[in-house]
Amino acid sequence: MLMKMRIVPIGDQATLGDHRHYPGARLLLVCSLCGWDKAYRAERVIDRLRELKSGGHATRLEQVARRVAWNCPGCGRVKWRCHFAWPPGFDDREAKRLANLYRN
Repeated sequence: MLMKMRIVPIGDQATLGDHRHYPGARLLLVCSLCGWDKAYRAERVIDRLRELKSGGHATRLEQVARRVAWNCPGCGRVKWRCHFAWPPGFDDREAKRLANLYRN
């Protein structure tokens, strides 16, 4: 059975910089039409936006989704949304471990 990533319920006004509040969370890019998804490290996306001089930590997730111009591999259309999500099998114990690791 294929396990899905668990979306962090923080609303649509979240920014890329909010990833620091959710240790272990990934940026999940999802096709709104067919549900195909791919996870990215938020730091990697922030670095790429800075390279292009078009965003950074304050960039909202909806703006990130609008910037994606490539077609969905599942349905061939372009309609994306972004969320923060935890990988399958990620539990509270792992979140606390990562939070302590980042803090120290």
